[in-house]
Amino acid sequence: MSLKQLFNHLVKKNKTNKEKINWVTNPPKKDFIDFMTNKNSVTKTIGDEWEGHAYYDKAENWLYKFWEEDTVFYQRFQELDCTHIVEIACGHGRHVQFYLEKAKSITLLDINQNNIEYCKNRFSSESKISYYVTNGNSLTGIETNSQTTVFTYDAMVHFEMLDVIEYLKEANRVLIKGGKILFHHSNAGYLPTVYYTSKPHWRNFMSADIFAHLASRFGFQVISQDIFSWGEGEDLVENVDCLSLCIKVKNIDP
Repeated sequence: MSLKQLFNHLVKKNKTNKEKINWVTNPPKKDFIDFMTNKNSVTKTIGDEWEGHAYYDKAENWLYKFWEEDTVFYQRFQELDCTHIVEIACGHGRHVQFYLEKAKSITLLDINQNNIEYCKNRFSSESKISYYVTNGNSLTGIETNSQTTVFTYDAMVHFEMLDVIEYLKEANRVLIKGGKILFHHSNAGYLPTVYYTSKPHWRNFMSADIFAHLASRFGFQVISQDIFSWGEGEDLVENVDCLSLCIKVKNIDP
């Protein structure tokens, strides 16, 4: 059995819950013990790994995966009110062109200063865009109850669960009631103790069910969850991603 087939086998077992997963992959590239006393050091480490990454240039050629009309990304995006929209982990801003005309205000966030500077240059003629360098788990600087949508594509799949939790909390704070989140996150709910780069497509520990549970605790109701595979050919891994669309139904205490 190849490594890809083994990962697919594990995902299928996890999805159906027919038997307990008990498999140890190669040792992780980083030991979590080093980060146990400071959660933000894990967040920063992950952010640093994407600093100046060749991914950003290559990703400009993959926009069809998100914006062709037959994709789940495009279809779910049509359910959003883009009047006041926040994009988490914007990278070089490749998605902005697809909602620019719909929005009255746009807020772009990224953990890397270089990405924010790139976006400022790319959209220098657009006065309705604001930019923030985030610490990797907050929406600091955005007013409470001011936004209609918070979304992220092709980034949260790598995030630590603790940071996803913080973003859910912050999204509840900044969204108006009835506002929505559209989060593309991992469905790799197995091998919870390994570092994310040791898992297929660098998907961190998360699942559709865990996300739905967390979202409900932070004042959101799940509208839809689409589970899908990622990669092509020999790199295809089944059911490793999820796109969750949720609506804010109540405010939560800070």
